[in-house]
Amino acid sequence: MKKIIIFLLLITTVFAQDESSSPWSLYGGLTSGSFKDADGRSTGLSLGVGYQLSDKLSIGGGLSHRGGKFEDEDGNYEIKGNAVELWSSYSLMQSERFSLSTGLIYAHIYEFEVELFGSSVTVDESEDDYGFYVGGSIPLKNNLGLNIGYYHGLKDNEDTPKFNNVWFELGYSF
Repeated sequence: MKKIIIFLLLITTVFAQDESSSPWSLYGGLTSGSFKDADGRSTGLSLGVGYQLSDKLSIGGGLSHRGGKFEDEDGNYEIKGNAVELWSSYSLMQSERFSLSTGLIYAHIYEFEVELFGSSVTVDESEDDYGFYVGGSIPLKNNLGLNIGYYHGLKDNEDTPKFNNVWFELGYSF
């Protein structure tokens, strides 16, 4: 995990430019996921690419995390899901110091990992998840920014938990 973060920092600082000349962007960072009735949060990584369609609209996709922790009389359990997600974004506010956006996210969770009793079991079941998010971006240096957001799942199914995520990512606009 440290190697991925260092790699992203090196890439974003080596290729930093004074002005954004391309609609493409990259992002990567940490997510903290949970779900309805969970007792705790599970952390994971996110990595993806974005494309700015206009001043207000963007689309993108990448890899993300879904999961959570819970406790019962038998012990503590952690569920981690690896997902491929697609998103769309609408800019609500933009300034030189902060931007605020909202949008929709669709995720296909292609694998679950369950950690219990000190061991890990991978389950090859897949699940779909969808919902909306609210997020902000703070410019750091040149085309580098800090992205912070909250995702709230809308899928209402008795067999599937309703997921939510909080993320902290470094983003780079080309």
